[in-house]
Amino acid sequence: MATRREILAAAIAAPALAAPAVACAAPTFACLPMAVSPQWQDAIARMDAASAAYDAYYDATYEPAWEAAKELASRPDEQLQRRLDAIPHYTTSLAHETADGNLAHMTTANRLDIGRAIGGAQLTDLSDYVSCCREMVSLINKRMDEQDRVKAEFDQPKIYPAQLISPEIAREEKRLEDASHAAFKAVYNFAAATPADLIAKIEFLKARDIDIDHDQMLADLRRVFGEA
Repeated sequence: MATRREILAAAIAAPALAAPAVACAAPTFACLPMAVSPQWQDAIARMDAASAAYDAYYDATYEPAWEAAKELASRPDEQLQRRLDAIPHYTTSLAHETADGNLAHMTTANRLDIGRAIGGAQLTDLSDYVSCCREMVSLINKRMDEQDRVKAEFDQPKIYPAQLISPEIAREEKRLEDASHAAFKAVYNFAAATPADLIAKIEFLKARDIDIDHDQMLADLRRVFGEA
């Protein structure tokens, strides 16, 4: 004789065993596979592989080449700056009396002197201070003329690192970047047809803080519920 527990177990199992077609007549999550599909797994694997290939090439080849090109491109600017820094500063032969009664000369090496001289040279009185300021302005202009002559020697089109990097390296970096982007887009645009794939897709987007395309999500839901 069957025990009470065996009778209850048989009663619970009977409807599902007797009428499986009725249980899954309408598409419900309970009737659909809950493991991600091989297609989703393949899409993720291709994306990871493409991303890893790009990262490896970038770290091992492109970035060192870029840094070398950047250093080379910066050389003319560094040479120009060294030449400009080598231009001597000038000090006025005239002096003016300071507030504490001392005599002070002005120099183009002092930014405060430059500012004072430009303003003081506009004054109309013939004090020692104004005379000193006017001499200082002439020295400022003299040094600026020398700077302009040096800059003219370096007057050439600006060189950027991208112009100096190997074309082969640049093309390969672009190819791998495009392949990585395409593999990512394949995951983003993946046509989910099962609850498991849809959940995996939403989790993928959420983990990367990517906005969900509403029309695409509706299309996924229709496929999952058999309405596509």
